Amino acid sequence: MQKKISAVLPAAVLVALVAAYLPVLRSGFIWNDHTYVTENPTLDGLAGLARIWTDPSANEQYYPLVFTSYWIEKRLWGLHPLGYHLVNVLLHAAAAFLLWRFLRRLALPAAGLAATVFALHPVCVESVAWVTERKNTLSLVLVLLSAHAWRASRDALAAREARQVSKKKRARPEALPLLERPALLYAVALAAFTLALLAKTTASVLPAVLLVLVWWMGGRLRASDVRPLLPFFAVGIALSPHGLAGADHGPRDRGRMGPRSPGARRPRRADDDVLRGQDPLAGRPLFHLPQVGARRREPPAVAARPRLDGRARGRRAACAPGAAGTARRAAALRRCPLPGHGVLQRLRDAVLVGRRPLRLPGRGRGGGERPVRSSDASRASPRAMAPVGGGFATAGVFVLAALTFRQGRAYRNEETLWQHTLERNADCFICLTNYGNLLLEAGKTDEALPLLTRSLAIKPDALPTLLNLARVAEERGRFEEAAYRLRSALAVEPEDGEVRVHLATIYTKAGRLEDAIRQYREALRVPSQEDFLAHNGIGVALVRSGRPAEGVEHLRACVQLRPDYTPCRANLEAVLQAAGSR
Repeated sequence: MQKKISAVLPAAVLVALVAAYLPVLRSGFIWNDHTYVTENPTLDGLAGLARIWTDPSANEQYYPLVFTSYWIEKRLWGLHPLGYHLVNVLLHAAAAFLLWRFLRRLALPAAGLAATVFALHPVCVESVAWVTERKNTLSLVLVLLSAHAWRASRDALAAREARQVSKKKRARPEALPLLERPALLYAVALAAFTLALLAKTTASVLPAVLLVLVWWMGGRLRASDVRPLLPFFAVGIALSPHGLAGADHGPRDRGRMGPRSPGARRPRRADDDVLRGQDPLAGRPLFHLPQVGARRREPPAVAARPRLDGRARGRRAACAPGAAGTARRAAALRRCPLPGHGVLQRLRDAVLVGRRPLRLPGRGRGGGERPVRSSDASRASPRAMAPVGGGFATAGVFVLAALTFRQGRAYRNEETLWQHTLERNADCFICLTNYGNLLLEAGKTDEALPLLTRSLAIKPDALPTLLNLARVAEERGRFEEAAYRLRSALAVEPEDGEVRVHLATIYTKAGRLEDAIRQYREALRVPSQEDFLAHNGIGVALVRSGRPAEGVEHLRACVQLRPDYTPCRANLEAVLQAAGSR
């Protein structure tokens, strides 16, 4: 019967998982998927693949394994979102399967139920439905594979030692099957852990988790248990800073949260047409706002560590890992003042019930333990409670699948995502800003303004909201209001040259040429990749203020920096033609 369940359970859970995630398979790209996939230049060609691995600043985060998976998928099905979502769902299913096998290897009861709950719990929907979160699903598969191989290597090593003790030494060493060789399994565990770090650096906690498992299963830690994990700690320490450095040195983003439509590029600047007699307001908005690379999350509040009274301090000795006796260790674990000790106690007790005669703590004089009576055993028998527990477990699994199905519908597109989130958190200023910008891209300015205003009321120093409101004011010809919003943005980030160039352009439109020239000069004071825009803008402002010779110098500098920037070439030709006609 157990073998039949082991054969049917993975297939049944896979079918239920795919059914629960059907809305996700019909979803598109959301939020910053464009910086990771749809508009990512590193996914094009072999040169892009080389940059993924050799240049930590090529992407927002240095997770080369994740971007390599995107690179391969783009070769297979282009930019169709179905393929990317299907891979995420299959990775999540693989993680659930590996979790089930790992829990069974630890001889924990209800391993299948635990893995099924993980597979169908709605808390995993975000990591599966959001293509950018491939780093979560991919790294978890590799972490579980590493843990599984590590545990298999320990079991294989113990089995080999047992055979050597029980049998006499042979002239020839016994040849072990390939999957039972401890060295090979250990190498697989270390390689999978290294790849997991290249998918997400939070995998670096795995060696510590494995140490806890060793202590938990054996009751103590020995030097022989710690030594095999030292290479894991070394690799984790060596690779973790690279992921953090990639996040710091990625594309200049600084938390601007306005998503662009797929395929959008920087629009034509309004001051490009000043010298050609065209209406500067007839063009598209001045700047597209860059994307935020990762959601800002408030750090969880750290609770103050409680002071231990004399009784609690007296129990520390009982909580030592080396406490003798299985039942005594379980009782000691129950009293340990450690975070999460309640969960560990339940897991430990579950294992002990399966391996030892069930004994319940007594409250007698000696505070010892009493044997289980026949009536207690009948009530506590797992076999007697199996039908009831199985019914509750089945109902719970169906509820989780239904909740996951409903949660997945929120990720159909960006509009449904922001609406769904705002229904549950009306004060999410990031959602208000993103939804407002999405409406701006769709031309629904009147609907976007209330959202942006609410966002600014919640967080007055939110740079994305200030830039979006400045953009709306600029489009409506309210240049003073736009300048006020941009000055407020500069108060938040004084060294942001792009915002300063934008403010100078607003001043040029408003006829405040000297203010525009001053802002352009301030922007050029700090070299950046946007210097060609500042040279073009200051050249236009100088020409309009009656200083064409200085303007020509800046326009020529712009052409030298960006020969393919045709608006600047057109401005330079217009100025030279006007000077020649005189």
